[in-house]
Amino acid sequence: MIINVKKYLFIGVQEDLDIFFKRAQEKGFIEFLSQKERRAVDYPATLQDTISALRILSKQPLVKGAELTKDLDAHHLATTIVQTKSHLEKLLEEERLLRAEIARIEPLGDFSLSEIRELEREAHRYVQFFCVKRSKLKNETPPEELIHLNSEYDMEYFLSVSNQVKSYSGMIEMHFEKSLSELKREWEYVVSSIEKCEKELKENAAYIDFLKNHLAHEMNRYNLHFASGEVSTHLNDHLFAIEGWIPKNRLHGLFPLLEGLGIHAEEVAIEKGERVPTYMENKSYGKVGEDLVHIYDTPATNDKDPSTWVFWAFAVFFAMIVSDAGYGLIFLILALVLTKKFSHAPPAMKRFLRLFKVLSYSCIVWGILSNAYFGIELDPKNPLNKASIIHYLAIKKADYHIALKDETYKEIIEKFPHLEGVTNGEEFLHEAKIIKGGFTKYVVLDDFRDSIFMEIALMVGAIHIILSLLRHVRRHFGGAGWIFAIIGGYLFFPKVLDSTSFIHFMHIISKSAGYEVGQQLLWGGIALAVILALLQNKWAGFIELTKPIELFADVLSYLRIYALGLAAMILANTFNEMGMSLGFAAGFFVILVGHAINIVVGIMGGTIHGLRLNFIEWYHHSFQGGGRMFQPLKLLKTRIQD
Repeated sequence: MIINVKKYLFIGVQEDLDIFFKRAQEKGFIEFLSQKERRAVDYPATLQDTISALRILSKQPLVKGAELTKDLDAHHLATTIVQTKSHLEKLLEEERLLRAEIARIEPLGDFSLSEIRELEREAHRYVQFFCVKRSKLKNETPPEELIHLNSEYDMEYFLSVSNQVKSYSGMIEMHFEKSLSELKREWEYVVSSIEKCEKELKENAAYIDFLKNHLAHEMNRYNLHFASGEVSTHLNDHLFAIEGWIPKNRLHGLFPLLEGLGIHAEEVAIEKGERVPTYMENKSYGKVGEDLVHIYDTPATNDKDPSTWVFWAFAVFFAMIVSDAGYGLIFLILALVLTKKFSHAPPAMKRFLRLFKVLSYSCIVWGILSNAYFGIELDPKNPLNKASIIHYLAIKKADYHIALKDETYKEIIEKFPHLEGVTNGEEFLHEAKIIKGGFTKYVVLDDFRDSIFMEIALMVGAIHIILSLLRHVRRHFGGAGWIFAIIGGYLFFPKVLDSTSFIHFMHIISKSAGYEVGQQLLWGGIALAVILALLQNKWAGFIELTKPIELFADVLSYLRIYALGLAAMILANTFNEMGMSLGFAAGFFVILVGHAINIVVGIMGGTIHGLRLNFIEWYHHSFQGGGRMFQPLKLLKTRIQD
């Protein structure tokens, strides 16, 4: 729910300034107006160091039962952690360079550079080292004066001892300042230093809660100082004044907050063009939906809160995209395990786990309705089919075509002549099968299920768009006409496409009647939308004439639900067939890995496209967005402080 905020002016005596702001911070329902934006880069060094230290420690493994033996100042501890991390990164880079240098000169062997330099001085000779790719030596013989030292991978290494500096075509002279033994000693020292730094960071991870408490305390001080610093002073600094936003449903707490203080609060008008913050207040599943809403944008103050709508629509879309009750069961088990493991998790984590459980239940329910269990193709007479709405509709569709003996029926009979005379839809679907690769394929049933699934996806899309238009109809009168147009299009287009909708084979309306009624609703809805838009927006209402293409494209976008859901079912079935054809050991591995990949792809597709249909297609007709979240001055607390 989006709750309106009021703008108040506070005027009071300077002596009560500190008490007023401390009380306001404790109550946490006033956002004071600021002339400058608060940014993390403006935080004092103590805060920035603590934030950086917490980020570093959050990546360290927690050691259970670790004792807090350090008696340090929090800021000193944070600074030490940041410096240790910086030193560790330098050591890691140094260790990488040393390893590379060791690998480069190791084929030459270990020797003393000082002895070589002494030999050069006494013998008046030059000692040089060369390397060359082996492929370059295939057509050339290396000079006889070169001494072959070693072969490593595709490289050949040589030594030259001569009375003058030599160079050889195609060969690279190797220069180095330290011997192999020296480099290895340095490497060992660096590795030892890295281990010490890593050990220190792991030990400091035990102080993460201590630093969180310190950060909350310092942030509260900073926020209080920042807010109180925005006041304007008057009458030689005897009075102060500041403006603030207060949610309408929290106004009852304003005057108790001012009790005993020489401060007056008065509601003032909101200036034209002023950016009013959006205050959202949700509970239960609505709060989870609010988290989803903030992924994309913040609602404007004149928007209707879409949190609950987005939450349940996302659950439906995610389930239809994953399309498997077996996967849903895996999700549910994982969600329950995580819920038990993180029973004392922060509120945001608990809301995520609640969302995870709802998505799991949704996948199970839709998987049962669509008759999908780990991609296993069931016999049409399997008892599990009795719970499937898609299977039920497929039987009704078969009965419809058998009764009419239309073109669809004739095409099926042409492929399966033995079905002629079968009058029962379930039997008809059961007998329309082929054996391929040792697996039974119920061709007609699969075709009917796919077409029904596709129509359900389109119908869900149409309903979703209609709900969006209904939510916005008070501000956009033309939306009422477009609702009739969408319904009309749903009735009209099956005739144009020469297809059979489930409203036909369920005998809700005949094809001819649907065509006539749909045509009237379609054109009548377009005309009504334009007329209402002209009444509301005058000549600008003619823009509504572009709306049919937009609505048509938006509804068709929901076909992605069908495409992704069908792809998931086909992949699951394909992995099963591959695994069963390979034998037990290899087959089990293929099935396990295949379904794991399918689950990951399903989660990604369900999340991305499930949210996209809300944020793009649905928002487009009922959401303004571009809002700014309400950010009151309040006390920050950690879970331990709570």
